[in-house]
Amino acid sequence: MNRLVTIAAESVLAAGSAPDVSFVPPLVRRRFSLRQKLFFALANAVADGEEREVVFASRDGEDALSRRIVEDFHVDGSVSPNRFSTSVYNAAPGLWSVFRRDRAAYTAIAAQDDTIECGLIEALGAARLPIFVYAEETGGGYGASARFADGGAGRRVEVSDAAAGGAAVGFAALADFLSGRTSELNGRWLRLRAIG
Repeated sequence: MNRLVTIAAESVLAAGSAPDVSFVPPLVRRRFSLRQKLFFALANAVADGEEREVVFASRDGEDALSRRIVEDFHVDGSVSPNRFSTSVYNAAPGLWSVFRRDRAAYTAIAAQDDTIECGLIEALGAARLPIFVYAEETGGGYGASARFADGGAGRRVEVSDAAAGGAAVGFAALADFLSGRTSELNGRWLRLRAIG
């Protein structure tokens, strides 16, 4: 893949940061899992008011919520329909699209150690560049997001195939690149290099 893109907006939430979801009505947000709060905070930080496709990457998905469903089932044999419906991988972007009345498509990706990079490949390979969001609940919750564009204001980035022998992209590397602390992000299949 060879492409020039612009990082029009970015956001990073370090582990243990409190995601700001105050823009969501209390009756709605009280049912959110931590991952859903992270997703909403990160997506909202880079959203620009337009309907945009979303690529959501999360290695573990709604792991804590799924465990709670299993525990509840073992206690009394019942499953909460609300918990069940929000326990799937695509729950966060689905709730986002309902909240925003946004009819654009969304994709949820889980690829073990390659989750971040596969999410970036999906996002950066799209004809119309989407919002990219990565979030995990472990360690108090953390994540990052970016709105990519084909031009305009922002940091210009060259997207190309990675050199042989690259390693899986971790959260620290993604956060450093999006924040501008590093000028390159090298993975197994993808290389991003800031050029301006």
